Amino acid sequence: MKKWAGIAMMAALLSSTMLYPKHTFAADSFKDLTTSAYKTQIEALHNKGILHGMNQQEFKPQAELTYAQGIQMIVDSMQLSLASIDFNKAPEAKALFSNISNDAWFAQAFINGHYNGLDIPADIDPQKPMMKEQFTHLLVQALEKTGEYPLIKIFIQIHDEQDITPPYQGTIQRSLIYKITSLDENQNFNPQHVMKRDEAAAMVFDAVQFVESHKDKVIK
Repeated sequence: MKKWAGIAMMAALLSSTMLYPKHTFAADSFKDLTTSAYKTQIEALHNKGILHGMNQQEFKPQAELTYAQGIQMIVDSMQLSLASIDFNKAPEAKALFSNISNDAWFAQAFINGHYNGLDIPADIDPQKPMMKEQFTHLLVQALEKTGEYPLIKIFIQIHDEQDITPPYQGTIQRSLIYKITSLDENQNFNPQHVMKRDEAAAMVFDAVQFVESHKDKVIK
């Protein structure tokens, strides 16, 4: 049964390699990062093979982040896979998500996310822009799949907490404790802010840094 997980993982690797050839061009090859505040983070993730551009020349840092792009970033950065899951047959995206075809470039990322417990709606439109609260919620869920980390029991006051979708409030609180996101100068989280691609990359960078720096603190 585990052979199906292996087959699915190999298919995902091959499709990702065909769509996004890794390490075939330099990390500084994106020509449109000069005005992005997150140029360093984007290049660092790209150099690790975690982050990919819209093409070899452009990252499109100020473009709105779609669910397809966001889920791919999250799954790749937290290395969510199907390795420990048994299947009677290889899972298909279409059986899980009504708007995702099995041959979509991001299909395997959605499958991996689903089977690793990410709250991805079955009827999600993969081309729909992601709000800050949605991206944060899923990134924290993915981060916590890498291990159980000790948390300081504090409550961070968020001025616009009433605007946060209730199921996201806990993960957003933890995201602030993990320091993978922050409040603005008025202590607002701005949950309905549409994420830009470079903003998402910066959060992913901080999440990767958190995991790498807390390897020895994971609760077994």
